[in-house]
Amino acid sequence: MTDKQIREVFQITSDPNNVSVEYSVLPLHDDVNAKYTKEDIDSILLTQLTENESLQKPFAYLNDCMKRCQQQKKFNTKNNELTDVFQEIDRLVIGYGLVAFQVQAFAINGSFKQYIIDIVNEFDQYSNFLLQMIHRAVIEDSLLDLLNSVFPILIDYIINDLPSFDLTSPKIYNNVLSIFEMFVNFKQVAAIFTKVEGFFPSFDCPANRFEKVTTLGPILTLSPLMFNVASNNYGGSLELSKQHINMVHDSSQVEHKAVLDRLFFILDKIIRGSVDSRTDVISYWSMIVNKNHLRRGEHGEQNKLATNSFMTNISLLLIRFSQPFLDITYKKIDKIDVNYFNNISVFIDLTNETRLNSDFKEADEFYDQNKSDQDCKPNFISDCFFLSLTYLHYGIGGTLLYDDKISPQIKRLKEELARLNEALNDNSSRSILFNNAFVKSQVTRLEKSLQYMSCLKNAMKGFFTNRTLQLEIFDFVCGASTFLMRVIDPTHSYPFAPLNLPLIPDQVGIENVDNADFLRKHAPVPFKYYPEFCVEGPINYALYISKYGASPLFRNQRLNSFIEFATAILRCPELVSNPHLKGKIVQLLSIGCMPLVDDSPGFMLEIFEDNELVSKNLLYALLDFYVIVEKTGSSSQFYDKFNSRYSISIILEELYERVPSYKQQLIWQSKNNKEFFIRFIARMLNDLTFLLDEGLSSLAEVHNINRRLKNEDPNHTNNDNPNDGSESNSIQDLQSRLASAQRQAKSSCGLASKSMQLFVIFTKNIPGAFVIPELVDRLACMLDYNLESLVGPKCGELKVEDPDQYSFNPKNLLKAVTTTFINLSDEEEFINAVARDGRSFDKKYFVRATDILGNRTGMVSVEFCEKLIKFTDVVQKKRDIEAEEDMEYDDAPDEFLDPLMYTLMKDPVTLPASKVNIDRSTIRAHLLSDSTDPFNRMPLKFEDVIPNEELKKKILDFKLKKKQEREAK
Repeated sequence: MTDKQIREVFQITSDPNNVSVEYSVLPLHDDVNAKYTKEDIDSILLTQLTENESLQKPFAYLNDCMKRCQQQKKFNTKNNELTDVFQEIDRLVIGYGLVAFQVQAFAINGSFKQYIIDIVNEFDQYSNFLLQMIHRAVIEDSLLDLLNSVFPILIDYIINDLPSFDLTSPKIYNNVLSIFEMFVNFKQVAAIFTKVEGFFPSFDCPANRFEKVTTLGPILTLSPLMFNVASNNYGGSLELSKQHINMVHDSSQVEHKAVLDRLFFILDKIIRGSVDSRTDVISYWSMIVNKNHLRRGEHGEQNKLATNSFMTNISLLLIRFSQPFLDITYKKIDKIDVNYFNNISVFIDLTNETRLNSDFKEADEFYDQNKSDQDCKPNFISDCFFLSLTYLHYGIGGTLLYDDKISPQIKRLKEELARLNEALNDNSSRSILFNNAFVKSQVTRLEKSLQYMSCLKNAMKGFFTNRTLQLEIFDFVCGASTFLMRVIDPTHSYPFAPLNLPLIPDQVGIENVDNADFLRKHAPVPFKYYPEFCVEGPINYALYISKYGASPLFRNQRLNSFIEFATAILRCPELVSNPHLKGKIVQLLSIGCMPLVDDSPGFMLEIFEDNELVSKNLLYALLDFYVIVEKTGSSSQFYDKFNSRYSISIILEELYERVPSYKQQLIWQSKNNKEFFIRFIARMLNDLTFLLDEGLSSLAEVHNINRRLKNEDPNHTNNDNPNDGSESNSIQDLQSRLASAQRQAKSSCGLASKSMQLFVIFTKNIPGAFVIPELVDRLACMLDYNLESLVGPKCGELKVEDPDQYSFNPKNLLKAVTTTFINLSDEEEFINAVARDGRSFDKKYFVRATDILGNRTGMVSVEFCEKLIKFTDVVQKKRDIEAEEDMEYDDAPDEFLDPLMYTLMKDPVTLPASKVNIDRSTIRAHLLSDSTDPFNRMPLKFEDVIPNEELKKKILDFKLKKKQEREAK
């Protein structure tokens, strides 16, 4: 009976005259009628594998033998003799399977690569056999040999022989993942998996090759962000319907999640396999990110760096590993080492990393002096957390930066295609046939580029709108925010004990605003030495993802943690020295403040009101940063500040209007912290003065250039500047100047409108803050000048086509300016300041303004108009009186006159360095904007100026003498 089963299992016969196509002739005995026994099994297998040339796939044959043996077992369960035979067959088949995989020349027609190909193509057929082989390898202690026979060949096959290993080939990639899963599911395999040849690349492996040559590389790249996948999903045409795109998003998101779940299973098994395997995985990921820092560079070459799919997948896996110790209970947060970077064996390369508030030398000295013991190594939790932060910046952060880069490229491609297609369709623009063919070839090339970028853009949108994945990322951001607050806390006890802000006393004096050395000296340790990406990564991600409708910031209870951290950074200027990072924070907070579609409050306002740490510190932080951002350290710092201040203005307006407690805080600051508040008002006034002047001037230029372009002869003499022979008057030059003026007008008018709105709001409730001697004259002149611009003789130059595109509404702006006049109309100091303005004040402009706003548009009430005219009358009377007094002082000696304002000084002081005499209010106003002596640019503090009592007495005597002369007449 044994003979029959053996023949069936091995598909053999000893009778050459009685054979079917499935059977091999195998005469093991002289007698063809002899029976096969248990003792023949080894010889049968050896002969078949080494001598049977017709056996084309030896590994497949072994697999089939095992399957047939299993079938025979089912039919002969009660025969003990056969049971022994079947066990021997299993033992030998599996044994020879191991041999076949470890000795290349063992079997005729045997090939490791062919074995791999068969398994990848038909994994279900081989899964049981492979499983039994792994079991046997564990018993025989030959696991590493088996692994080195399987995985290097598998990776080589994937990279070099498969036409595509990505999500477009679901059967292949699923089978490959199943192979990995089967192996690492054995703890013994997982423990040594990182010792497989090819797990680590060579030391000089380029950044873009890790995913091609390492064992985990190909599977870690499986993502909808791969170009082949993006092209397959979104490459139907240049114009896909929104519905179609959303359907593709949904399906790719489901598939990506399934892949990530399987990748996490594989990596989790390896990490839990042994201490060595856990360390090796962290080391492997560190090697990758250390070579990919240019992913956050402005000029990084994408083709020389790791792909977005590879880096993003690793980022997501690391974040999943971080979830258990960053959950909302924070029970394990104390296991993250706040002094992590002091460790000798840190995997992350900080060589060229900017620090939060220290230079490289200072940071290196600190680490050299505070290195941990050689035997004290970071725990996995710390390694995982800080590596996740690194990947958030260079992995996901590099992906979102790439998205930001290709968006303008797509726009330019569309514009260029439209231009070329217009040229093709315009018969008058066609020349010879060659040129027409050239344009068509250009169109084809541009369309291909556009489709390439559009596919990638859609794929990235599909990824970033995957709320499930983005919630995981933002949960990590919030957990990281809490940990960083813990680092900031001098006792490192946050969040289990409250953190009190500020950490050091506020530096209110204007001369301290730029005192970087003081702030650096008092920055908390070790936070000041942390790499900047620890803060920049979370901020960049939160700001970027906030633009999506499915943003994880919306309706997220953990948002409190992030806003608390953002508030702390703004409130404590010693924490972060980079003003651009703070600028991104206020930009994000302004997004969270903006009213929603239904005009309900912004999604962050509730936190601003209810969170104690935020409500106590946010207002001061915003006002302080409004001042500090004056200098960003970059070549474009003059313009950088406007964007940050625009965001702050949005926040302040919404807080002031919607949250009563912030309005009360603002009023309190204006009355009880005058030195601090004056700084803020001075910066507001500086900005508004510049922006209105720049915006209205640019609009006038837009008006004049458009008029010239519409003229029959655009090359006529430049009437605006007829003597400027260097100025080109060609149509191309005019169009270039027009585009520049339009950009400037759009930027300046939008910023000015928001700043003007703040002036309207604040002057209504805290008028006293705007009429201090240091500011009131500049404010009066600014308002008078812009009133003249809006209703004066040149107001016609502000008329442009589609003013809304420039955020310019002249009537609203006029109303805001006149409302500010009315808000301050009861302040004596303001009345006097307007009266002193000899350049722009004119009663007729106020009359014209009331006619436009009251009679023509009905934007204001009769009472408003009457109050404005009454104010003008008061100013005019005051002006007439002062004009008479000024005539008396025409012969005042030059030493009595302020060198900057050319007015008679009231309280002269001497500047210590330049020795120049100047009025106290004048130098005070100057120092609000610039902490240097205006005559020699030396550093100057207001308390260092020297009162000049002798000169003051001379001026008073002079004025008294003039008064006596007047009375004598």
